[in-house]
Amino acid sequence: METKEKLFLYEETAAKIESSIKQLQLQPGDKIASVRKISTEFHVSVNTVFQAYAILEAKGIIYSKPKSGYFISMSPKSAIISLKKNDLTLPTIVDITAMSAVMMKKAKEKEIVNFSILAPVNEHLPITKLNKYVTSSLYEISNDNYQYHLVDGHPALIKQLALKTFDWPNSISQDKILVTNGCMEAINLCLDAITKPGDIVAIESPTYHGILQSLEQRGLQALEIGVNPETGLCLDDLKEGLKKNKVAACIFMPNCHNPVGCKMPEANKIELVNLLGGLDIPLIEDDALGELSFHSAVFPAKAYDKYNNVLYCSSFSKTLAPGFRIGWVSGGKYHHAIEKLKYGSNMSTNSVLQAAIGKYLESGQYNKHIRKMRNALQSQMLKYLSTISEIFPAGTKLAIPQGGLSIWIELPPKIDAYALQKEALNKGVGICPGHIFSTSDFFHHYIRINYCPLWNHKTEKAINTLAKVLQRLT
Repeated sequence: METKEKLFLYEETAAKIESSIKQLQLQPGDKIASVRKISTEFHVSVNTVFQAYAILEAKGIIYSKPKSGYFISMSPKSAIISLKKNDLTLPTIVDITAMSAVMMKKAKEKEIVNFSILAPVNEHLPITKLNKYVTSSLYEISNDNYQYHLVDGHPALIKQLALKTFDWPNSISQDKILVTNGCMEAINLCLDAITKPGDIVAIESPTYHGILQSLEQRGLQALEIGVNPETGLCLDDLKEGLKKNKVAACIFMPNCHNPVGCKMPEANKIELVNLLGGLDIPLIEDDALGELSFHSAVFPAKAYDKYNNVLYCSSFSKTLAPGFRIGWVSGGKYHHAIEKLKYGSNMSTNSVLQAAIGKYLESGQYNKHIRKMRNALQSQMLKYLSTISEIFPAGTKLAIPQGGLSIWIELPPKIDAYALQKEALNKGVGICPGHIFSTSDFFHHYIRINYCPLWNHKTEKAINTLAKVLQRLT
């Protein structure tokens, strides 16, 4: 099954402008057509052209001069950041928790502009409406929300979760859904169900540091597979890794990858599911950010699962309420084992908050909220990319996010991101250094920034402060 990826109009416009630049053989310093001229020639809005120019600026193809227009860049920043090559060495022991915990704690202790924690800010959340449904759930007549619910979760929420998969090629039935305390509990339950200490687990490189911490706590080894900043997981590297290692499970993020922000093309997801299904190697899919993809008609890998081999993990922490800690898992052929582990660990998840989210989904407002949130995040992302591309030092490279909440940035090689993080904290700016996204030191000069904080004078000043610290370190 193949699906055609649909580009947004501003992406199509950016591609056309880039093609024109190549055809005209414009040189660094040459001025390009004005926004209004491009708008007229390509029959698109002025705002679309501005968005297209923001992408080209982030790629380092053009730069702007106040009151003068746009010019071909003389010191381009590539959108294609360095790809971690999988050298297929032995899997590594994970030792990341201590460093990650210290950095997160320091970021929380200070009064800072915090780009380090990957969570939506309140301005993007439907807090008033959610409060209404929380109150309603507390005061209903014949309320069961003060009692233990069944281990699988609140019936109203489970029904809505199943309905969310209705248009998938392979939908999920209600009896294959288990509500959890966030996406990480779902992932941890999956790991406990299918692995034992010493097993090898294939992960992406870079990957979310919480996954590395989970592997460390369970005595599991990590086999790191490279990620392409545009197309996600490198399937060829995975195939080689599977040939040379006995892999017990895989944990991947096909959509809205954290930290890179990339997504796998639909054809690649299908190939991944069929590859692992044919080898009977379980795939734990982390889809906590998947609904924030900027592209339409995007399915998770689970949607293509004919083998019942994908353990799908998701959450409302990135889209509705981080503090509610409501996630869910559908464990395929391992689902019964996961249910038993959930019952033995904490029995159930907060009933009132489950009921509130269930009511919110029933109201039909969720899809509208997601569309609004995506649009807002996309606008935010373009502002962050444009500014970072303009003021960060030469040699900086950016991965252009296709969704999610983060920008993955490669800095000049001599920069130590951990030292940068410490100095930035002292200046009131929180970032995530690349060290915590891998068991190796490959990403020592990378950082992750959350672009969700509203773009205003305060956040712009923080980005400028970070640029000044970088200039000093270079």
